[in-house]
Amino acid sequence: MSTVVQKRWVKLFIAVSFLMLTQVAWWLDVFSRSVNTIAELRKENATLRGMLNEPGVLEGIHKSAYHKKLMFFSETFAFAILTALGLYLLFRALKLQEKARKLQKQFIETMSHESKTPLTALKLRLESILEKNSSEPQLSKELSLSLEEVRRLSSVFEKALSLNRMESYAFKFEELSVGEVVKEVLRRMEPLLKQKNVQVYFSQTGEGWTQGDLFGLQNTVQSLLENAVMYNDKSEKEVRIEVVDETQKIKLRVTDNGPGIADSDRKKIFEKFYRTKSSRKIPGTGLGLYLAKHIVESHSGTLELVSTQTSGAQFEVVLPKREDKRG
Repeated sequence: MSTVVQKRWVKLFIAVSFLMLTQVAWWLDVFSRSVNTIAELRKENATLRGMLNEPGVLEGIHKSAYHKKLMFFSETFAFAILTALGLYLLFRALKLQEKARKLQKQFIETMSHESKTPLTALKLRLESILEKNSSEPQLSKELSLSLEEVRRLSSVFEKALSLNRMESYAFKFEELSVGEVVKEVLRRMEPLLKQKNVQVYFSQTGEGWTQGDLFGLQNTVQSLLENAVMYNDKSEKEVRIEVVDETQKIKLRVTDNGPGIADSDRKKIFEKFYRTKSSRKIPGTGLGLYLAKHIVESHSGTLELVSTQTSGAQFEVVLPKREDKRG
């Protein structure tokens, strides 16, 4: 659990506890005053009727008020004890949950880090062997398949590590060109795009400056590109990336010519670990779009799946615009 989230639930728990105990004290005070008021009215009524001097009348009034106060104080005390016990059990449960989440995060962090180095080394070795034996079709095919599996496994660990980081990540905002962010991601993903025979069309209108976190926005663009490539079953894959500089916002659209996304899945694709039925045959984590949406919303922007007239899927990122101070 991140420090920010931890502070929030602790503050919320303290506020709820204070509210409940304050309400108990307030009801106790109101009832006590009510009992006293009733007793005084009875005295005044008895005085008016000339009954106050009769034996046992005043004593009966005091005794009735005392019994009511005693009854309410005892019930209030019991309720306060039960409330305090409930709050204690709730606090302990939240602490145990926090401890479990921390252990889970540490486990994922350790596993991801420990696996990253050998997987990277294995990938480089396979690429080297593939390059040296490119003239042997059967061996090249087997090496290519092995390399693909290594990349998928590496991607799974990378996504899990990214989820861990993003839940406690402090964004560092700076002036960035969305177009340059896209170009850098395209350069980084060039080997995968070539391997998958993906034709990428990139266009940019205007400067496209925004205030954003470089690592976060690169992660978002990469997730959208991977989604457009990995789940595209066409033999000739195409991805169109547009950066549009508007008056007060920057729009980034990523469109593919794949099978598209069913209407029943449109509202769920941004949920953590959710995968559509058609994509379950393809290895993945269901974290890419979840992380992308989390990052974009942390930039005061939006990420949506936009309906298209043709086949395929189009995702649109809208970010607040920041004027380029360099120009």
